[in-house]
Amino acid sequence: MLEKLGPAQLDAIKEVGNIGTGNAATALSTMLDKKVDISVPQVKVIPISKIPFLFDNPEEIICAVKMPLKEDLTGEIVLIFEPNVVKTISRILTGMEPADITELDEFTSSMMKEIGNIMCGSYITALAGFTGLFVNPDPPELTIDMISAVVSELSLPMAIAGEENIMLVETKIEIEGVEQELTGYLLLIPSVESLEKLLKALGM
Repeated sequence: MLEKLGPAQLDAIKEVGNIGTGNAATALSTMLDKKVDISVPQVKVIPISKIPFLFDNPEEIICAVKMPLKEDLTGEIVLIFEPNVVKTISRILTGMEPADITELDEFTSSMMKEIGNIMCGSYITALAGFTGLFVNPDPPELTIDMISAVVSELSLPMAIAGEENIMLVETKIEIEGVEQELTGYLLLIPSVESLEKLLKALGM
């Protein structure tokens, strides 16, 4: 059903993303004690099976923060960071850069979960304000695994519901003093029932 979204609806979703990431940037700036800018260059509807191919290596180990949604909109919102993002944030927070993100210490894992909480929560707050829907996310869950494994887990309930597309919000993160532009991928995966409400709220 998500493929029904036209350019106007995708622009609206992008604007929601810009509002949400603006709030997230302020919160992240406080956490990292550095100026942070987050932009939303792209919003697309794509089959979830194509997510692994956004990465150089579909078997790459990534960091995913997942938050189940409840109330008017059920489903999940998932934030995915590539390894370089996790390493950069870890270096800023602790002064040390892990060689392998599967070996994050408890503090860095907790901080990554909190960053996911801030970014997903800001997006959901903006989306709820834009659509008038009441959305209440559950606490975030952190997963460090191969992108193909993360996608496989997310795909199962979608396959049962007969839906294959997700809404992808690509974010670019600029942190003061970090030359490299960092990328995050926010996946919105509403349930079939919630998708109907979302499309209606977007004027479909």
